[in-house]
Amino acid sequence: MGPDVDLDYTLAEDAYEELSTLPRSLPGELQERSIFLNFDDAPDGTFRVSAHGPALPYDGNAQFSGILSRSRTEISTSVARLHDQWLKTVVQREYAPRQYTYDDLPDQALGAEQAHAVLGQVIKDLALVGEALYRLLFSSHDDGLIRLEKALSHALRSGPQTITVTSSSLFVPWGLLYLHPDPDARLLKADTTAQWSGFLGYTHLIEHCLGYVKDYTPFINHGSDRPKASLHFDLRLQKPEEQAEKCPLRPVRGIVETHADAREYTTKPETAEALTEPDCESHVVVFGAHGTGTRPGRRETEQAKVVLSDDQPIYADDINHWAGDRATRLPDPLCFMMVCEGGRAGMYLQEGLARPLFSLGVGCLIGPQIEVNTPFGSRFTCRFFEEFFKGECAAPVVRQLTQEFITQHATPLGLAFTLIRGIDNCLVTETEKP
Repeated sequence: MGPDVDLDYTLAEDAYEELSTLPRSLPGELQERSIFLNFDDAPDGTFRVSAHGPALPYDGNAQFSGILSRSRTEISTSVARLHDQWLKTVVQREYAPRQYTYDDLPDQALGAEQAHAVLGQVIKDLALVGEALYRLLFSSHDDGLIRLEKALSHALRSGPQTITVTSSSLFVPWGLLYLHPDPDARLLKADTTAQWSGFLGYTHLIEHCLGYVKDYTPFINHGSDRPKASLHFDLRLQKPEEQAEKCPLRPVRGIVETHADAREYTTKPETAEALTEPDCESHVVVFGAHGTGTRPGRRETEQAKVVLSDDQPIYADDINHWAGDRATRLPDPLCFMMVCEGGRAGMYLQEGLARPLFSLGVGCLIGPQIEVNTPFGSRFTCRFFEEFFKGECAAPVVRQLTQEFITQHATPLGLAFTLIRGIDNCLVTETEKP
């Protein structure tokens, strides 16, 4: 996580009351998808892409399908370039020496007018790299993929869509991809402006699924009791009592404990034992710690990891090993990664923590694709859980908060949080019948 700045949290008051106006999803019900997008491995190492759904109506010819003839290396390199552009343009942006514009809320640090002016300066760089990745995936000389992209882009420009992307081996940060709302606009022209609505994560509900999972359910049933939560924290992020208001863990702990019965784990052995217990009943799992995914080109590259208070890295391989130690999967809890790069799932198992966590039995994972400064990560986590514990589905909350942080607070970092599943995932009671 990035450098700390002061946090203005007061638990004695409801700082999230304004979120009661969020448009409600349909908790306890499967949401109607308008687009299904599949990337299947082809024998020659390419991907066969197919798409269907109400937003892609059958035209009397054939199913929308084509061949993506990009190598895994090409795709991983383009994803890494997108990550690096976000890191350089947003996370590392300073308004004074070692004073980071997007540490928390820039409208509070700079004033609303200046903060939105800065936001207007960064959007085009982010849109360009998002557009480049979109074209890498959908533009080719394959006639089938050309036809598919034409139908897909028309649907994406026609209004908000509910999209499930399925692939067990191709992973990209879908919310950061960009398609300009105007089909005639050329983003490379100096006088063409980018629009936030062009980012897929701003306008659409979009989740990535890894394929069929036996006995999986998105409905996290906690019966008539309070939900159970496990908090996996690095207490080195903790602050002394006299600086409690600056602690990024304190407000997250407070929100979760208000709505759930929570237990805290601060070391690798404790976490290993908790997540491999046969009777583990956690409905919500939260990691608040330092971490990283694998980045191509980094010297002495090692696999993705998260590090708790004991400074013993929990690697992707460790989590995969824990999954093998369980007789059954975890009961599909929601896992929130308040961890830098904690939302990554790569082309290879060790590139991110998402795939190993799904092998363990996590039902929905939410986390950032890039480094996210600690104060903003804490704030976004709190805002998310204040709504999720009301019974809202995960993806609609993430999208709404993403839009609000851009329009009200002039920060785009909500877009960096990706969802592995999430469109239907919500808390339900035993009296509800999903």
